[in-house]
Amino acid sequence: MGDGYWRKLLRIDLSTNLVKEESISENLCRKLLGGVGFGAEILLKEVGPEVHPFDPENRLIFGLGPFQATQIPGSGKWIAVSKSPLTNILCFSAAGGRMGSMLKRAGYDGLIIQGRASKPVYIWINDGRVEIKDASFLWGKDAVETVDIIRDKLNEPKAAVASIGQAGEKLVSIACIVVDKSSFAGRGGLGAVMGSKNLKAVAVKGTKNVEVFDSNKVMSLTREINQKIRTTAPEEFLKGGTTCEVIPTEEFGDLPLKYWAGDTGGIWKEGAKKIGDPYYTQALKVDVRECAKWACDNCPIRCHRFIHLEEPPKYAVTGIGPQYEALAMLGSCNLVDDLAAISKANDLCNRYGVDCISAGAFVGFAIECYERGLLTKKETGGQELKWGDGELLINLVKQIGEREGLGKLFANGIVRAAEAIGGEAKEIVMHVKGMDFPAHDPRAFFSLAVSYATGARGACHTHGLCFKAAQGALLPEMGITEPPDRFEMGRKEYIAAKFHDLSALHDSLTMCNFMLFGGMGIADMLNCVNAITGWDWKLEDFLTTAERITTLKRVVNVRYGISRKDDKLPKRVFQPAKEGSRAGKIPIPFEVALDGYYSLRGWDSDGRPTVETLVKYGLTEALKPIWK
Repeated sequence: MGDGYWRKLLRIDLSTNLVKEESISENLCRKLLGGVGFGAEILLKEVGPEVHPFDPENRLIFGLGPFQATQIPGSGKWIAVSKSPLTNILCFSAAGGRMGSMLKRAGYDGLIIQGRASKPVYIWINDGRVEIKDASFLWGKDAVETVDIIRDKLNEPKAAVASIGQAGEKLVSIACIVVDKSSFAGRGGLGAVMGSKNLKAVAVKGTKNVEVFDSNKVMSLTREINQKIRTTAPEEFLKGGTTCEVIPTEEFGDLPLKYWAGDTGGIWKEGAKKIGDPYYTQALKVDVRECAKWACDNCPIRCHRFIHLEEPPKYAVTGIGPQYEALAMLGSCNLVDDLAAISKANDLCNRYGVDCISAGAFVGFAIECYERGLLTKKETGGQELKWGDGELLINLVKQIGEREGLGKLFANGIVRAAEAIGGEAKEIVMHVKGMDFPAHDPRAFFSLAVSYATGARGACHTHGLCFKAAQGALLPEMGITEPPDRFEMGRKEYIAAKFHDLSALHDSLTMCNFMLFGGMGIADMLNCVNAITGWDWKLEDFLTTAERITTLKRVVNVRYGISRKDDKLPKRVFQPAKEGSRAGKIPIPFEVALDGYYSLRGWDSDGRPTVETLVKYGLTEALKPIWK
C-alpha cells in the first residue's frame, strides 16, 4: 500500500553527464507536498543570490505532486521552477500536456536539471532509463516541429516532450517551455534557462503505476468530481474554453486596452466581439471534439482550442489557437481586432517558444513609446508603430522570437528595455518585480492590486485567482463565503492571501486551477489527498501546509533581495478611468492593504517573515544561514 509518492527525485548534471536518483523523506512530502514546494526548497538550498539565472549553477526543476498518474481531474499539470532571467527571483510556471503523468509513471516525483552541456542535447527518460542525447540537428528548429522530430527519432509517438524554440536558444528572457505542442510553461523565461543549459528538450515515457493508499476511494472521488465539474462549470466555458471570457471581461472594464492606458474604462465592445467567442469558434472552425484530443491528461474542461484558419493564406494556421490571455495581450492590448492576425501571432509565439503575455505587452509598450517620441524610426528600423496594426504585431513577434530589430531591445525584459530607452519610459511600464501584467486590470478588481504586488513571481493572475471571488468562485473553507464587492478595498488583503494559499496547493499537488470553476474546492482536494496518501489530514493540516509553502516562496525571494520596496504597483494603476464600468475607481488605500497582508502572513513591515513565523511553519533549520 503506497501514498502516491515514489520518494525519489531524478537529478541530471549536464556539465558532467552525471545522472543519479535521490531519496526524499515522507516528512518532506507531508511538509511541502511536491511541485512548487519542492522546487522552492531546492532553490533555497542550492541556488544562492549570487547565481545568475543563466549560470550552470542555476537549477531547472520539473515538479510533481501526489496527484500525478492518478485520474484526479486536473492532475495533468506539472510545475517548472527556476530562478528567472526576467525577474532574477523565484519563478514557477505550470504546464500540462502529458509530461506530468509520464514523468510520474517513469518512477519520479520530480526532475532537477543543472549544469550546461558542451553542445546541444536533449534528455530521454524511459521508465527510469536516462540518456543524454545529441540535439545538434534540432538546434534552430521551432518548438512545435521539435516535438514531432523527437518522437519520430525515438519511435515513441506518445512520448511527452517539453521543448524550446529559437527564443529559448537565443536566451530571450520571455522564452517559454512548450509541452506536447499544446501547453506552455509560459511565464518568467524558463525556456531561456533551458537554452542556457544547451538543453533543447526533455522527452519522457513512463508506464509504471504508483501505488496509492485507497485506490477504490480515489476512483470514486474521480468519478464524483468529474461529474460535478461537467454539471457545474459554465456551459460557455466547457464549449469555448477561456475564449468565452473576452466579452464579459470587456464589460467589467478588465480587458487591457492600449497598453493599459484605459481612460475609456475598458470600453471596446465591437472589438471584443470580433476576437472572442462565439465568433472565435465560428471563424476559426473550432471542433470541440477535436479539442478533446489536445486536452491535458485527466481534464474534463479541455480548454485548448484547435483551430483551422485558412483565410487569408498568409495567416493560415492549423494547430493550437489563442486562449484568453493571448487574445487580450496580443489583441486588445494593442487594439488589434483582426482575429486572423492575432491567431498568426499566437502561432508564432508557440513555435518560437515565447510567452504571449509578455510579447503582447512588449508590442503595446513599444507603440506607446513611439507615440510619445521615445522611440523613433531610427530605433524601429523604419517601421511606423501604431495601434490596431495586425501586420505590425506579427512582425514584432517575429523580431522578439529571433532576437532581431526591436526584439534585441526587449531581449532582457521590458524593465531593462525601458532603462535603455530612457526618459519617461520607466514610468510607463506595467510590471511587478519585472513581470509584465497579465490580461486582468487591478482597477477592475481591487483584490488584484494586493495580489499582483505581493505575488511570489510578480504580477500574476493564475497564481492568485482572487478576482474570481467577485464572480462567485468562493472558498468557504478559508472564510470566503460571499462574493466581495470588486471595488471595495476592505478585506482585499485577506482575499488575496487566501487565493495565494490556494495557488500554493494547486502548484504543489499539482493540479489545474481551472477545476475550481467546476466546483472542485478545497474539501474535494483534501479528500483526494487523504485517499491517495492515507495521511488522514484535517482541514487545519491542509491549510497550514498551504501557508507554509507560501511563506517558503517568500523566504526564497527575500534571500534574492525582495522586500517592501518591490511590492509596489505602477502609477497607472492609480489613474482612474473617465467612463465605463470602473470610471473613477482606483485601489486605495493600497499601502494599508499591503500592511494588512504582511500582518496576516506574519511578516514584518518590510515584508520579511518573522522568526516566529518561521518557527510556526517549521522552516527554521533551512534558514539559519539567512535569518541570523
